[in-house]
Amino acid sequence: MKFWNVRRVAAVLLSAFAANAFAQTKADAQKAYVAGKWQEAATAYEAACPKEPDSLKAECYLWDVLALSQTGNAQSFKIAGKRLDSLIQKANPQKAIYADLLMTSAQFRLYMGKYDLAADDLVRAIETSHPNQVTVLQKVCAAVQPKVKNERLSEACGNLGKPAPATAEKAQPPAAVQPAKEEKATSAEVVPEKKAQPQDGNWYLQLGAFGVKSNAEFLVNNLKKRGIECTIEERVGETKTLYLVQSKNFETKEKAIDFGAEKLTPLNIEFRAYSRK
Repeated sequence: MKFWNVRRVAAVLLSAFAANAFAQTKADAQKAYVAGKWQEAATAYEAACPKEPDSLKAECYLWDVLALSQTGNAQSFKIAGKRLDSLIQKANPQKAIYADLLMTSAQFRLYMGKYDLAADDLVRAIETSHPNQVTVLQKVCAAVQPKVKNERLSEACGNLGKPAPATAEKAQPPAAVQPAKEEKATSAEVVPEKKAQPQDGNWYLQLGAFGVKSNAEFLVNNLKKRGIECTIEERVGETKTLYLVQSKNFETKEKAIDFGAEKLTPLNIEFRAYSRK
């Protein structure tokens, strides 16, 4: 039991990840995968992935999912789908692996005949993708588009590989937004329109500024699952609208930063403390 063209897409992904240094056990898993020994590869990944650094765990488990999906066993395919859903829920939308997980999910949906869901996953993958993921995304687009009529998908796939206009959202994950100053900003560095005097109980954390509202909503929903409540503030500008993800209020700047260090830093989410008006 194999879903659409997973070997070709997996091969491209494998090439993209080749620059990373893998532990020997993970190298063994990759060797089995390339040889088409799916169950052996899955078993090896499951042994190796828990030992990987946190920054590489999701990537490792994605290979485990790909291996399981190709064993020809219906139960293994079902397990792979559940693991993939779990990885997506836990992944940081600002990281490249998030788009990899979503495009893999789109292929799962396609294989199961859930074409509308496949289109939704693929659009989200494109919206959060990095430029070096364009080649794989184009291959998945070529498979999904003939199966479903979806204007958002057609537009997203059509824009792949094209330079983004200066006023448009760039084809990269919801991360950096450039302010008027020349120095590079982080995803949290879109300052309030007017600076307010710091007051007790008036501090909050800004976690990101996005040109696509759905990207801000994905971040808010993922954080909500972890018990972290955030809101979205809409900032209308002359050329585009930004959607700012912000935390609850804190009594002091120190308490806001302490909260971010405890709850957000382990999730690799950037933040910056500001005071409200």
